[in-house]
Amino acid sequence: MPSVLIIDDHPVVAEGWERIARASGACDVYSAASPLAGLRAYRAHRPDMIVLDLSFGDNKMAGVRLLRRLRLHDARTPVLVFSMHRSPIIARRALEAGCNGFVNKDSPPEEINAAFSTLSSGGFYVSPAIATRIAMLSRPSSPGAEIRLTEREMEILGMLAAGRSYREIASAICVSYKTVANVSHSLREKLKASSIAELVVKAIDYFDTA
Repeated sequence: MPSVLIIDDHPVVAEGWERIARASGACDVYSAASPLAGLRAYRAHRPDMIVLDLSFGDNKMAGVRLLRRLRLHDARTPVLVFSMHRSPIIARRALEAGCNGFVNKDSPPEEINAAFSTLSSGGFYVSPAIATRIAMLSRPSSPGAEIRLTEREMEILGMLAAGRSYREIASAICVSYKTVANVSHSLREKLKASSIAELVVKAIDYFDTA
């Protein structure tokens, strides 16, 4: 994890993330206190990971708009949303916009560290409490009742929903990285998910209704 960009308008929060990033091996840590400054910093430094707040001043969803803008040009850089919002609707919007993880600012330190570590190794992470509340949202088009998955697909889908990376899944179930990638591609097609982050949301849906 050579470089990390922290986009948050609270200096204490930014300093805390800098300590976490450097403890995890980041060589360069950049900070930005607004969405515009964050976009400029991203273009200037092309970081390997982004930690993003959602609220800036009175604009409670500025981070989601920035995330969507970033994803128009970059679908691969891991983005961890670190937000005060506990609403599952806002969390789901952030996931649908393309973030790779969502953790609350009042989460315990071990959960915050776990989220950062998981994304830095290529995985996906959603705070358990938020994941449960997302699963409880009304879903008129939930895929669980109408789509059949193989045992292998269900196994990999469950591990993706738990935040495991392709490499971790391949090691855990003794298959190749390519196999996991191919199954994940098949899952995205079956569940009509445009990204792995969206697939995580649909995985929660699937296991809640299957």
